[in-house]
Amino acid sequence: MNANKNPRTKAPALQADVNRVVMFVAFLVFFMAGLLTPLYLAWQSTTEDDSWYLREAEVRIGHVFTSFVIMFNTMLPLSLYVSLEIVKVIQMIQMNDIDMYDPESDTPMEPHTSTINEELGQVSYIFSDKTGTLTNNSMKFRKMSLAGTAWLHDFDLQAEALNGPQKPKLRHKKRRIKGKENVSNVSPSGPQDPKKSFAGLSQRSGYTRASMQGMDWKPSARTAASLHCGKTEQLLEYIYQKPNSVYAQKAKFFILALALCHTATPEKDDDGETEFQASSPDEVALVTAAKDLGYIVTDRQAESITIKSYPNGTEEEPSYATYEILDVIEFSSLRKRMSIIVRMPDQRICLFTKGADTTIKNLLQLSDLVRESTTNVRRRASERKSLEAQHALRRRSTQLQTPGDTRTSQSITITGRSSSQRRSSSVAIGRGTTARQSVDFWLKERESDVDMSVPRDSNSFYTPPQSLHEATPRASADPRPSLLRTNTTWSSTYNGELDHLVDEGVAMDDHATFERCFQHIDDFATEGLRTLLYGYKFLSEAEYKEWREAYADASTSLVERQEKMEAAGALIETHLDLLGATAIEDKLQDGVPDAIDRFRRAGIKMWMLTGDKRETAINIGQSCRLIKPYSSVAVLDHLEGDLEARMSATTADIKGDTVAHSVLVIDGQTLTAMENDAAVKNAFTELAVLADSVVCCRASPSQKANLVRAIRFRVKGSVTLAIGDGANDIAMIQEAHVGIGIAGKEGMQAARTSDYSIGQFRFLVKLLLVHGRWNYVRICKYTLGTFWKEMIFYLVQATYQRWNGYTGTSLYEPWSLSMFNTLFTSLPVIFMGVFEQDMRPATLLAVPELYSIGQKRLGFNFKQYLYWATLGAVEAIIVYFMIFSMYGQALIREDNRVFSLGVLGFSACVTIINLKLQAIDLHNKTATAAAAIFIEVGGWWLWNIILGALYDPRDEIYNVRGSIFESWGRSLLFWLTLIATVLAILHLELILKALWFTFKPGDTEIFQALEQDPDVKKRFEESAADLLQQGWDRGNKKSSRELLRAAEEQAEREAQVQQLLERPRTTTPKRNSCGAEEEEELVMDGTKARKATEKSSVDISELFSKGYGKVVK
Repeated sequence: MNANKNPRTKAPALQADVNRVVMFVAFLVFFMAGLLTPLYLAWQSTTEDDSWYLREAEVRIGHVFTSFVIMFNTMLPLSLYVSLEIVKVIQMIQMNDIDMYDPESDTPMEPHTSTINEELGQVSYIFSDKTGTLTNNSMKFRKMSLAGTAWLHDFDLQAEALNGPQKPKLRHKKRRIKGKENVSNVSPSGPQDPKKSFAGLSQRSGYTRASMQGMDWKPSARTAASLHCGKTEQLLEYIYQKPNSVYAQKAKFFILALALCHTATPEKDDDGETEFQASSPDEVALVTAAKDLGYIVTDRQAESITIKSYPNGTEEEPSYATYEILDVIEFSSLRKRMSIIVRMPDQRICLFTKGADTTIKNLLQLSDLVRESTTNVRRRASERKSLEAQHALRRRSTQLQTPGDTRTSQSITITGRSSSQRRSSSVAIGRGTTARQSVDFWLKERESDVDMSVPRDSNSFYTPPQSLHEATPRASADPRPSLLRTNTTWSSTYNGELDHLVDEGVAMDDHATFERCFQHIDDFATEGLRTLLYGYKFLSEAEYKEWREAYADASTSLVERQEKMEAAGALIETHLDLLGATAIEDKLQDGVPDAIDRFRRAGIKMWMLTGDKRETAINIGQSCRLIKPYSSVAVLDHLEGDLEARMSATTADIKGDTVAHSVLVIDGQTLTAMENDAAVKNAFTELAVLADSVVCCRASPSQKANLVRAIRFRVKGSVTLAIGDGANDIAMIQEAHVGIGIAGKEGMQAARTSDYSIGQFRFLVKLLLVHGRWNYVRICKYTLGTFWKEMIFYLVQATYQRWNGYTGTSLYEPWSLSMFNTLFTSLPVIFMGVFEQDMRPATLLAVPELYSIGQKRLGFNFKQYLYWATLGAVEAIIVYFMIFSMYGQALIREDNRVFSLGVLGFSACVTIINLKLQAIDLHNKTATAAAAIFIEVGGWWLWNIILGALYDPRDEIYNVRGSIFESWGRSLLFWLTLIATVLAILHLELILKALWFTFKPGDTEIFQALEQDPDVKKRFEESAADLLQQGWDRGNKKSSRELLRAAEEQAEREAQVQQLLERPRTTTPKRNSCGAEEEEELVMDGTKARKATEKSSVDISELFSKGYGKVVK
């Protein structure tokens, strides 16, 4: 019940800055009133007392001070808060973006508040849940290591490619969502096709061969090099073609272990397909993989498992074998393994064990080889990690602009400018290069991770020798009889097409097998996959009976039964033979790794808070790129010694800038242990703030909220964001400055209590980098524009006081003055707060570094206010003295009264305000800008016509009645003065903007200029295409990436044609259903001759199906 108590009221951080400026303006109002009041006393003593016509017009000093306060009080813009609510409501509506609509769940983006729109553009920390937020909670068997060879299992990906619905490409058009439609349930494993099982291999081989290269699985965690793995379909072909080889027998035994060593139960669905139910999705993934590979669990009882297989080929009748379950030693978090003991159909007893690699390694026989191989793998991993970390440090040092700021600099630097030419952003185009080339180089450097550029030597453990006869197998040190060594006769008809994928020599060499398997496990883990190691051993009847008695005694114990059962189980799990390793992918939601990469580039630190165990959290951290291959991972565990000392050492390393990328891992129990020790708690908070990423596992809802609260109070000025999809995430969602809920499978509780709800984690990228930044920039410009227009308008009044004796007489007519903010200058600031887009969405997504404007509060601060206020004051003085000197002191004019001068000043201010805010400062100029200018300026002149018709003619101070047509409105000098004044101010604004862009451009100004280049614009669109695919139309022209891909495919096809032409005229002979080759006898010139069958046309057909014979345009 601690998930949603005492929700706090949220207010934007920008509001505090605005309130401080308002207090300053209030002080300024009283200061001006206090300054002008003594000036009135001075004027009274020198002028009023000596003027006979003013002797009866004496005004009390208190009244003068009050009149000045009343005159200038509207410099405190009450309209700022009123119009701001209108702006934020419209912003909230505009965030309903089609690019943030999830068609699978029919979930649009839904804002639940408009109060904190601008905070979306200032986020510094993201606290994310794992399950349902980053992951789909869908496990897929992805890779395995078998007898020294790694294999990729991608049956599910091929099924999706073959049967999955193609997503239509939407154009950027407005569309109405009339209602939500029912969404059919989709199996977590993706589309199912009976042909995608082992039994359908022969029927679909033509499809898979044609598409094998185009559907290669790529890990979401970026690894240093592409690790070459054969596919399990090729493994099955190898088993069929060489059924009696050592490797084939080991492979079949390993797949059998997948089908036996689990607790899953098979069930038939309505379509007759076999599905599995298990307590863990990992179990389902493993037994489903065994099904795909030809060992199908058809029935499981308490004492037996029935498995269907195809020993004679898929065209023959399947074989059914029943394995007696003797015992199951259950998995526990302490044991980190599970085992099953079965009696084989030949009555032999076999123990299969699977578990964490660190656990199973200690249970293997040949312990010396295990230690040697493990040491070698760790050494290589350490060397690789060190090289990548050094490379990352070098790259970061070259990208930093400020030498003293090595941790948080987000400066944008495009190479090509010498050090003497560097500006605030150092964005320049080098000599001899185009803007497209410079930007392309800059983007590629940041889009490609460092671990993609450092070579790794582990590929040697994936590519066996081209000839099997080159390997010299080492004699096995295992003296025990094995099922895998009963027959090593190879099929005499094998043609050797798959020899490059399998090394039979390694399969018979224990040392090489260990070395390769452990290296594969390390590489699988680096790719973010969840690894398991399998072992086995055969038991004699006597050995099993002796152990069974001990295990039975433990299971019937009345005291400490669980501990005794685990101890008894460990007695039999010793001296195992290595069988192989598996790697399971915990599938991430679409776009999660790319989103985290963009957040990192944007200077946003990512925390993952989950209730899962540590190993699972670290694996997901690696797969989603929260943890990089070269990251320095500090694991804090209260059971492993002095926490404070370890944290202090890690903190010193980070501060010393010797760590390329630091990740802190902590669990809920350690957090609980630190609660009562203030020193340890402070040390942890300091370290967590310095770390690049934090992973917290086994965390309760209250601990998640406490971590968010700790960062919110510790890092002053930071904006925190929490995102989750479950009820246990509500506490941290409410605790953070911004709470994001994902409407997912766990319900709508988090989405309903959040500030904003989305359907997928990847939508957070556009919500923050585009809409968040736009909202921040809009609010900042709206606020600055409001203060500026008040300053320029009312300081004209203050300047006029010199010519009315500082008596507080208003230059402006009262009714017009009261309507200034409401009728004549409201739309320019509102439209700026609503429609401003300082850069295109593609630019902001392609260059996440531009997000730093909100984090560093560069859009609105006191320095920015002073600049705009000073500019307004200078422009007010220019306006007054121009109208006074050109019109007020003219020798000949139609109307020399106060009203005409006031109308001229009022008109100049209204025109300048509208033109500056909508024509100069507004970057996204559309028809709305012209409409605002026309409505406001035109409305002012319409107001004068109506006011002149309705005003009381007896008013002697402001002679308004009919003046626009009868007096000042007919004066050419009036209009010339107005035009000259407006042009003078606009020229000043343009000159200042030109000087700013020439001598001190910021990142915004530079990229605004760059995106005007069509080639650079297209490059930005290509980089952001995955996030804008629903919201923009690429048109008919192909992008450079598409052209490059087409060229590569064409070159590949030409190489295949050349290879076919150079092949011998004979190819694979035909085989019968048993796998034996058939020979044909042909009569040539009257004699019998033996000839291989003619070439099958499958390869050529595939080439023509890819487009051969067509004219290449």
